[in-house]
Amino acid sequence: MKRIILLTILVLAFVSASQAQGSNDYHKWDIYGGYSLNRIESNLSQASFTSSSGTQTFTNLCSAATGQQIGPNSQKFFCTRRNANGLEGSVTYNVSRYVGIQGDFTAHFKSTSYLDTFPPPGVKQTLANQERLYNVLGGIQIKDNSKSKRVKPFAHALAGFARYTNRQAQTLDLFPQFNFVIQDRDTSFALKVGGGLDIKAGKRIDIRLISFDYNPVFSGNRNPRSISGPFTAVSFTGKTANNYTIGAGIVIH
Repeated sequence: MKRIILLTILVLAFVSASQAQGSNDYHKWDIYGGYSLNRIESNLSQASFTSSSGTQTFTNLCSAATGQQIGPNSQKFFCTRRNANGLEGSVTYNVSRYVGIQGDFTAHFKSTSYLDTFPPPGVKQTLANQERLYNVLGGIQIKDNSKSKRVKPFAHALAGFARYTNRQAQTLDLFPQFNFVIQDRDTSFALKVGGGLDIKAGKRIDIRLISFDYNPVFSGNRNPRSISGPFTAVSFTGKTANNYTIGAGIVIH
């Protein structure tokens, strides 16, 4: 019996030592910070504006007819992608050499101004936007986290929520009574799926050469707040914004 107990203790000690040694072969934590560029698109498919004179609804924001009404340059806000600069930070706890649990945060900012000149009497219209997009996500990262590995491609799949805000102001030089300021806010479900490439630069530092992600934001319908102007009610019909992010930075272990 004593021999059996002694043998059991030795086996358990060997297994524990093996596991401890194995856990020391890979980094347990990845802490990332860096620059992020988001190629964002509009999250609106329809817009309605109500004033004392009635309700005007734009059912196709990207049609030629809508462009004539709101201005072809201002229409670009709803129909073309734009670059939003920002930052990304993430923390990953690696439960094994290849699998980690990740929390990710991104913040992107974009200010745009569009100028349109309409036919006589030659009204000049300026449409200014101040957009903010925040993503708070969590999920799984797949990566070889061996301490001896030099080139480390990775992939991740994350889910969470996005917070979008936009302060939109229209200014008409000849008809200031139609100037307005609208505050749009939307919190919705979001995903991030993609990956990138890390290169070992030191004992505890990697350089993230590039990361690329598909970042859809499933925006819903909402009623923005009319801060000033003639509108008594504003209604937006949301759609999925198929955004893409590109980034680079530093990973600390």
